Amino acid sequence: IAAGGREDTYLGTAPSVAVGRVAFALGLEGPALPVDMACASSLAAVHQGVAALQRGDVDLALVGGVNATLSQAFVRFHQDIGMLSATGRCRAFDAAADGFVRGEGCGVVVLKRLGEAEADGDRIWAVIRGSAVNQNGASAALTVPNGPAQERVMTEALARAGVSPSDVDYLEAHAVGSQLGDPIELNAVGAVYGAQRDPRRPLLIGSVKSNIGHIEWAAGIAAFIKTVLSLNKGVIPESLHLETPNPNVEWDRIPVRFTSSRTDWPTVSDRPPLAGINASGLSGTNAHVLVEGYRASAGVPAESNGASLPTGAPKPIPVSLPGPVDDLSISGPRPPERTVRLLPLSGKSEGALRELAERYLGWLDGDEGPASDAALADLAWTAAVGRSHFPHRACLPFGDVEQLRKRLHGLAGADGTPAPQALHRATRVAFAYPGQDSRRIGMAEALYRSEPVARAVLDRCDELIRQDRGFSLLDVMFPRTGVNLDPNDPAWVLPAVYALGCALTAQWASVGIRPSAVVGNGPGALAAGQVAGVFSLEEGLRLAAALGNLKKTWAEQDGQDTLGSPQTALADVTVSAPTVALVGSATGRLVDSVGALDLDHWLRQAEEPVDFSGCAETLAQLGADVVVGIGSAPGLGRPIVDAWPEAAGPPVVISTLASPSGDKESPDSDGGFARAVAGAYEAGLDVSFAGLFAGESRRRISIPTYAFQRRRHWI
Repeated sequence: IAAGGREDTYLGTAPSVAVGRVAFALGLEGPALPVDMACASSLAAVHQGVAALQRGDVDLALVGGVNATLSQAFVRFHQDIGMLSATGRCRAFDAAADGFVRGEGCGVVVLKRLGEAEADGDRIWAVIRGSAVNQNGASAALTVPNGPAQERVMTEALARAGVSPSDVDYLEAHAVGSQLGDPIELNAVGAVYGAQRDPRRPLLIGSVKSNIGHIEWAAGIAAFIKTVLSLNKGVIPESLHLETPNPNVEWDRIPVRFTSSRTDWPTVSDRPPLAGINASGLSGTNAHVLVEGYRASAGVPAESNGASLPTGAPKPIPVSLPGPVDDLSISGPRPPERTVRLLPLSGKSEGALRELAERYLGWLDGDEGPASDAALADLAWTAAVGRSHFPHRACLPFGDVEQLRKRLHGLAGADGTPAPQALHRATRVAFAYPGQDSRRIGMAEALYRSEPVARAVLDRCDELIRQDRGFSLLDVMFPRTGVNLDPNDPAWVLPAVYALGCALTAQWASVGIRPSAVVGNGPGALAAGQVAGVFSLEEGLRLAAALGNLKKTWAEQDGQDTLGSPQTALADVTVSAPTVALVGSATGRLVDSVGALDLDHWLRQAEEPVDFSGCAETLAQLGADVVVGIGSAPGLGRPIVDAWPEAAGPPVVISTLASPSGDKESPDSDGGFARAVAGAYEAGLDVSFAGLFAGESRRRISIPTYAFQRRRHWI
């Protein structure tokens, strides 16, 4: 602002507006509080975040600090009062200390109540045991540290943490390289932490300012982050530039050891590692925080591809049956047999998406070699539910690490593959249900084995058919040895196609994709009617079986028509007006009244050819921009899209079940549903990826972060 000659621009410099702008950008509605306590600001903000969580003011707190050197006047001020080092070094606790070097940086941590973080399966880096903030008061001068006040803030934080000073392994000191301030701080540390301390276990001490300079308002959060990383790595990094200890420190009396070389964290068997972080501000503020290493009670963490970083606790993903089939029971226990995973990647630009793919390649080629199947599944889970999803999208199906590596190479552009372009976000989905096609029914067997939602619907239909016919519908759909039923018999095919259509619809709903319009022919028309709310799952199955029987002569049925005629079946069905736009395949027009849903309507859908142009025109008028074929390619969806009116612009077409390609590198062994979900994601639909992990337990792990495409904006 000063460089631009606009020093009176209040909204550009007010701290309240700065944090308010962050809340505005992220859509946060809790308290957004600027904390201005000079060099103690961001550590004091940690204390404020903890207090807000304890009071119940918030359920999650973002705490951070940022410092950017933008004003020459501030640099001159620090120089004029002798704070800046002439040698360009922050020499913490050194006899040659001559001030600090100004640094720039930004750091943010997420704070959450421990029980809620565990329940949510979050990655927990450390536990804050206690914190305190106070003020120097009437000390020697405003900017001069006050030893007794620092002792009090440390003592208060330890009391709140409920820990003994002698149990603290390491202290991250404020030490900036001041001949006056550093000895005052270290003598206060000795008075508090030296009490009853075994000289053989000295308090380890260091200062991140010797490594990155003094980043002032962000110094406290930098110290906090360094300490938490050290807790997790089990290693304290080297603090620099201590050559001759400051003679104003009573080194012989204080049981401390400066970590002037890389130091392993002390091992204690009966408690987690424990550390303190200290900060003092030019304004007279003192802040102190105690952090403890987190050790999950669940046992050994999951693999994280060689990185000694925290993983979330195992989180069971529930199986949620969508209405109107939410009253069905889940068969089990039958663990999922998922062989294909999806890695959803996205960016705000093509460059970000490509660079993100490169980062994931680096993750795959980590220090300990290829990741295990469990780590790959956790990778897919974390990327799906732990990342925002932006317009430039790619969703990579994979069955093993080599398949994933090949697809990432392509996305990164290593093989010349063009990057996906940002799509207009799709919003309205039409489901198209095919008619009788017995050759395709068996393609859903892998989906039946792996997906509990689809399995629940098919098991319910199988139960009803068994009750009425004494034979298993599933034995016909997925031929079993010794079963002599004809899979081409329409009396079996029609209820099988109907059951499969309803099961696939429920499976789509489990990943958050629901139709705004439906169309179908033959038994697919009945499935469309069930999805539109015309009748229940059971009633539709009864009608599908009756229509199947109609295709056989009475003599051929040999008295087995236990489900009755279509007239009888329809008479027993409660028909309701559609709650989802229902398009008649034979007419291409909307069916919007109960009166139009008579027996003749269902017979026309079963016997008359599809009016593809009419269906396409109606769906286009309804605003459909994605057509999902509830079946295999080409199904019903592709012919409808081929007839789409040119003026409306073609929609995206997706086949739920892809034909096995025979390509060993093609992940179609699951019947193609994963690939279909990938297509929906890339079309811009909001996918609830948790549905692809239903019935499993997954952990959040450390995965690549967003590839920001940075630009500089210097005045």
